[in-house]
Amino acid sequence: MDRSHLLDEKQPPTPAFVIDEPLLEKFTDRFLTAKHTHWPYSILGYSFKTNSLPWLVAFMRDRGAWAEVVSDAEYELALTLGYSPDRIVLNGPYKSRERLRTALLGGSIVNLDAKRDVAWTIELARELPDRDFGVGLRINWDLETRAPGESTFGEQKSRFGFSPENGELDQAISELKAAGVRIAGIHVHRNSRTQSLKVYQAAATVAAEIITSRNLDLDWIDIGGGFFGSEHGSPTFDDYFQVISETLEGVVDMERTCLITEPGGALVAVPFEFHASVVDIKEIEGQRLVVTDASRTNIDPLLRKDKPYEISLKTQSTERLAQQVLCGFTLVEGDRMMTLQDTPALQLDDRIVFYKVGAYTLSLQPLFIEYLPAVYVRNEDQQLQLVRRKWGALEYVQGSYWPQSPAEPMEDAVTLKRPVNTARKLGAEPAI
Repeated sequence: MDRSHLLDEKQPPTPAFVIDEPLLEKFTDRFLTAKHTHWPYSILGYSFKTNSLPWLVAFMRDRGAWAEVVSDAEYELALTLGYSPDRIVLNGPYKSRERLRTALLGGSIVNLDAKRDVAWTIELARELPDRDFGVGLRINWDLETRAPGESTFGEQKSRFGFSPENGELDQAISELKAAGVRIAGIHVHRNSRTQSLKVYQAAATVAAEIITSRNLDLDWIDIGGGFFGSEHGSPTFDDYFQVISETLEGVVDMERTCLITEPGGALVAVPFEFHASVVDIKEIEGQRLVVTDASRTNIDPLLRKDKPYEISLKTQSTERLAQQVLCGFTLVEGDRMMTLQDTPALQLDDRIVFYKVGAYTLSLQPLFIEYLPAVYVRNEDQQLQLVRRKWGALEYVQGSYWPQSPAEPMEDAVTLKRPVNTARKLGAEPAI
């Protein structure tokens, strides 16, 4: 998709992320329409771990999404940003005892993933025998066997959930039932390489097999996330829901058993951009190195991407060069984003925009040399609104303590200094 025309509009100071709000609305509405068409009794549980920017989380909340969280911190963020406990799905192996208890008591959907989850749930049920507790169990299953070539770890086994093969699933079911806890749901998410339809067909088939073989009457089936999200490519959201519903419609009552989905990157990857500027040009032994105020850590924090980015260039140059290497500002030789082929010769202060960078980039931003970049939202009128200011030293030291005097030995320090709280609501920030 050609988005170079956007560079003619007003642009933010760099470096910065920019959210294309109309495009984000388009993806979210498309997902909601697909789920309503094929499984009306269903939940969009937005995956906080994918991108937990407060503005984005609130955007999803206001469109009816639930919060899908996998830690105490994410659960608390959901509460802070206005999600009620009964609109939160709590997953993952890293729940504390107290958070598990408060989530169950508050009406959250809870999928157990660790043996201690089972023990703590049983403990709570025995303390409150008159309460009805229903939980889900994450199922450990072999994606590679059912969909060869799809597992992100090949022949290595998944480390999540309870295995039906070695008896741990049945043991968990037996122990929970003995304590009066209902098995209310199952969670069958698996990461995959391609997000193909056969992965979701396999997950739904596993769910059908577990339901049938264990004679389960479920309130929910959690199919997880990982969907492919593209403006024009396939599979589409409609394709996913169709294959899932066709696989399960003969096994469960789709009007009574809720389908939980947990999209993240499928909704937010494409609408996010990263804006950078050229700060230096070096010509070294015939190679043109273009240094920017961005870093590979901003747009590829796990340093895994090996394909070129979709980009736009803003330059007045008419000369074209066969190759230019886009480099980051850090003192790491490998901080190189991509090599440009047959493009205008970039000059100082020229602008580069990287597209489709919303999945996991904000969640995995390092505090390496520079701190967190600003984030803006661009509305349908092309106005920009700041929704997270750029971090500086004051933001970095929030919550930290240190001796008041540089000459004061640490072991003798009795007074600790706390920085002034500089937090302020961003709603008053001016539009650009």
